[in-house]
Amino acid sequence: MKHVELYETTRNGIPTFRLLCPDQAMSEFFDSWAYQLAKLKKFRTVKAYCYAVQNFLSFIHQVSILNCGLTPALLNDALDSYESYLVFGASSDSAIAREAAKALGSRNISGASVGVHLVAVNRFIAASEAMRDGLLQMQRSGYVSEALISIMPITITRHINAPKAISASIKANSWLAGCIAGGAKKIKMQNLSPKSKPSSMARTDEFGGDDKAFPIDKCKALIDSAVCLRDKVLWSLVAASGCRISEALTMLMDDIEIDIEHPERNKIYIIDPGTRRDVLIDYMSEAELNKLDHKGRDKPETFLIEPFASMFWYNFGLYNEEQRAKEKIRRRPVLHRFLFRNLRNGSAMPLSYQAVWERFSNAARAVTGTSYGFHSLRHMYAYYLVNHCPNPAGRGKFGLELKVVQTLMGHKSIKSTERYARKDAKMLEVTFAAINMLRMTTSNFNVVAVQIQHLECELEQLKLKLVEHN
Repeated sequence: MKHVELYETTRNGIPTFRLLCPDQAMSEFFDSWAYQLAKLKKFRTVKAYCYAVQNFLSFIHQVSILNCGLTPALLNDALDSYESYLVFGASSDSAIAREAAKALGSRNISGASVGVHLVAVNRFIAASEAMRDGLLQMQRSGYVSEALISIMPITITRHINAPKAISASIKANSWLAGCIAGGAKKIKMQNLSPKSKPSSMARTDEFGGDDKAFPIDKCKALIDSAVCLRDKVLWSLVAASGCRISEALTMLMDDIEIDIEHPERNKIYIIDPGTRRDVLIDYMSEAELNKLDHKGRDKPETFLIEPFASMFWYNFGLYNEEQRAKEKIRRRPVLHRFLFRNLRNGSAMPLSYQAVWERFSNAARAVTGTSYGFHSLRHMYAYYLVNHCPNPAGRGKFGLELKVVQTLMGHKSIKSTERYARKDAKMLEVTFAAINMLRMTTSNFNVVAVQIQHLECELEQLKLKLVEHN
């Protein structure tokens, strides 16, 4: 069971969270902290941080219950064991973490998620300690007469004559007091690395997929399997352009340029929703706008890869005809300009990620036997561009330069592109095989001849696989 609960709310048009718990002081402090955070961070970050702090407060409260109260030493040990609680839960070697997990349930989260949890908790700890220090300063100045003391962060309640030992009482009973010389103690990552360096090589299977990229040879079948035109358009758009699903769901009809006389000049622009709030506010509330998940896109231009580009344009035409027919029989006209619409009533769906993800994931599992999300199409797009896309700068060469791929994916930093555009291990093995054969032969052995021989062998193996597959 959890000792504290969260619920989503809106304050001054900004989506935020409130805390429900028996401690009024904690609830008031958390509400203020979450609201200040919501003014600075994107909604998804605020949500992740608030749920992380909720989990942390439940853990601290459970430790207090199991030990009939908190002491500075016990709190110190609880903070030290929090990482172990998150990762190992009831299997932790720490008695504090183990007993708390038995009551609250095991977490068993990854190193990267632990990093996010600790960043959130440490921000909360720092804010709580800042308030404690402020109260002490006001008490010394005579502005605070009495404070409600809690094992959680404290808050002012009413003014009466100050007890003589109020300063000592605050230091002794504040939930963070006494951790390190009366100050806050940040939780440090001890046993796990918050981020692991991703591999720069992709070991693909026979269908052109790996652990992150959707199998490109299965993608056409995936799009064909969609049961409605909207999904066909959405899936082919993401596959052809490599855009994020959040960017696709906020696409407007105005972002698509059609040249009837020269279809090859048709264009799609991917616009960062954060750059056109003045336009989107006509179709969305301020609170909905503030929930939009967007990472920022450096350039709106796209490069559409085949055969998914052709599939998009074909299905887009049918989708438009379908929507016009539906519009004639609707009781209420559609007033928004979003490309993708709710199947039932035609309403906008810029925040409907979960609904479209479930349909995509089920179809992907049916086609591949594995569950994939929309982001696997973005990985597929980058993987194709850096490995298999014909390179106009080099005769007979494949794979675009990383800087070009960065532009096409809209990344502001090339480091972001590197996480997607992994090199095909098979292609690298060709080069290494040629080098190894050269080292074992005479000095006049021709490297190009070795590479041709190796590629011919690879080609024969691929032909055999194709025959077996058919």
